[in-house]
Amino acid sequence: MPHRQITSRDVASFPQPGFNLAESINFSPDDNLLTYLRSPNHSLMRQLYAYDLRTDREFLYAKQQIEDQTMDDQFSIEEQLQRERQCELMTGITRYQLTKNRPQSIMLIPIGTDLYIHDKKELRLLVNGSHRSPILDPKLSPDGTFVAYVQDNELYCVSTASSNPPAQPRRLTFDARHYPNKSNGLAEFIAQEEMDRNDGFWWSDDSRFIAFTQVDESNVPIFRISHSGSDEPDHVEEHRYPFTGKANVQVTVGVIDLNSEDNKKQPNIHWVDLSSFDDYYIARVHFFPDHTLALQIENRQQTRLQLYQYDFLKTDKLKLLIEDTSQSWINLHELFYTLKKTPAQFIWASEQTGYMHLQLHDYNTGKLIKTLTSGNWVVQRIVDIDETNSIIYFLANRETPLEIHLYSVNYNDEIPKIDRITQESGCHVVHCFNQTYQYCITQWNSIDQYPLLRMIDVRTKEVIKNFIHLQQGQLYTLEQFQFVKPKLFSILNRNNDTLYCALYKPNDEQGRYKTPFPTIVSVYGGPCLQRVVNSWSLRSDMRCQRLVQSGYVVLRLDNRGTPNRGVAFESAIKHDMGHLELDDQIDGVLYLVKQGITDETRVGIYGWSYGGYMSAMALVRASNIFKLGIAGAPVTHWDGYDTHYTERYMGTPEENPHGYEISSIMYHINNLKGHLMIIHGLIDENVHFRHTARLVNSLIKANKSYELLLLPDERHMPRKFEERIYMEDRIFEYIRKYL
Repeated sequence: MPHRQITSRDVASFPQPGFNLAESINFSPDDNLLTYLRSPNHSLMRQLYAYDLRTDREFLYAKQQIEDQTMDDQFSIEEQLQRERQCELMTGITRYQLTKNRPQSIMLIPIGTDLYIHDKKELRLLVNGSHRSPILDPKLSPDGTFVAYVQDNELYCVSTASSNPPAQPRRLTFDARHYPNKSNGLAEFIAQEEMDRNDGFWWSDDSRFIAFTQVDESNVPIFRISHSGSDEPDHVEEHRYPFTGKANVQVTVGVIDLNSEDNKKQPNIHWVDLSSFDDYYIARVHFFPDHTLALQIENRQQTRLQLYQYDFLKTDKLKLLIEDTSQSWINLHELFYTLKKTPAQFIWASEQTGYMHLQLHDYNTGKLIKTLTSGNWVVQRIVDIDETNSIIYFLANRETPLEIHLYSVNYNDEIPKIDRITQESGCHVVHCFNQTYQYCITQWNSIDQYPLLRMIDVRTKEVIKNFIHLQQGQLYTLEQFQFVKPKLFSILNRNNDTLYCALYKPNDEQGRYKTPFPTIVSVYGGPCLQRVVNSWSLRSDMRCQRLVQSGYVVLRLDNRGTPNRGVAFESAIKHDMGHLELDDQIDGVLYLVKQGITDETRVGIYGWSYGGYMSAMALVRASNIFKLGIAGAPVTHWDGYDTHYTERYMGTPEENPHGYEISSIMYHINNLKGHLMIIHGLIDENVHFRHTARLVNSLIKANKSYELLLLPDERHMPRKFEERIYMEDRIFEYIRKYL
């Protein structure tokens, strides 16, 4: 098949070539089936499939009719905002839940507005959500006997048992529905957007209790966003947005006891007394195996994280088990795990050594029993714990920051030994283990290898099955293009830190291009996102590949402040954003100039969100280096962003006024000399369009030229396919015109 040129349509398409495989993969309780979500026609519409491991046969398990819900605007506003927080573009069946705590499998499947139950015998309607307020965050109880969910800001639960007539939902909370700024069981904006906590309620292991957050937003002023592109002149959204240095919403925690004799009776709620805490965040909520509450509380400054145990049936007092402190900031994590077979112990993680590592702690005292991992590398995720054999399976970057592998460690060993399970170079995503922990399903990819889904024998570390049927459509797409292989390399910056880079360079065997090359920097540069790894995602970056086809060199570089390199590397940007990050990007460009690769008179930069901030900052702080910048949805002044994210890195405007001033793009606007393009969605409720409006005012005052691309109906992440195509057309034209 002859290769074709990459178009704006290709760049705008999701997922990237090679990544439209399967997600949410699980073994059935009998280990005979795999269930997963995938798009049969390579669209964004997902259905639920099952694969019989005994017969090697795939079949459709559940589907949503295509005409029901294919566009994002068919979701309610509550669902749209949740999908925005979770960066969810897929439609159709986007989630399901399988309980493993009972012999017979029970599966919860939200389809459209309704909730369905599949019990191996049939797919049956559990809750009809048509013509009602949306059902949010449905969750199966661990034993599969109930489903809890939020509707109209109140918590409900319903029995999954088949009955005639069908069981009616039971309302559990009663004090939020008629208060517009109050909700029960929903995570607040800050928790979803900045704390990686999308949940607002949690089941106990015995399915008797539900812990939940109650959120009161009334103390946060309204921020209004007008739908200026709408045909309806009064189409306005109201958001309670907590700006840095200002008030946060008030969050309390309650525990519902479902053990009441009369289901019509309001259940007992045990409220956690948090009156002794001043300006706090509810970071994480769990239950210990004895059904007491495990509560993680973070202070407003994000320099202290405390783990409390709360026996709400016996006492009103919180018992402190662990207190982690930091001179820079606390990185919240999902590495706290309870142990049901040894309930006197639990797993915790800390960055006290400078890197995130696993620990074993005593439940009764909270004291450290032993450190399970150590070294100048980072534990990123616990995949699962085999309690029968006392083995933790986790993902980490022990050998190199450029790769992610699956490892195991036995927490009962006197001197814990780490064993690497995945062998191939690259990045490994582990979806699930079977019930005996003999097999796991992994996705492996690297710069040289498009993603493959395989089954691995954990003990022998051998691949025993490749799921070829999931690759067939992928290969057809990949064969259409000739992708340049990015080169991974490292440089030393001006501070003698090692920085990892990826370089896309045209294949110019025929001498078609004049050297040195015009160069574009593809940047994010902010905390929480590492972009230079040995992954197929580098190879399949369609915007980079399109630019290379047109004769440009593209550079990616992970600067100081990016994650998975340890506390010192990440915290270098504290109180001074947009400075050291930009210095490192400049050092990368100067390295390419010195190598004779880059034409120093033709250097541009583009990015989105923090990358948009970096792109604009590059033009106003380093106009001698960068001649063109494309800033998508940029923060332009940190006083206009939210509390948890901004204060983590910058403190408050009151504590750090100079840092806020010099980290603003507007502060340096008189230095702008190059070509600046700004792109922003008018209904962006995360980085408000106000950021761009303030920048435009500053540009006008300084008499500086700019180009503005507005997306009237888009939020922070452009969702409509035709608008993404239009945007890519304009970006490509702008680069070709000025670089």
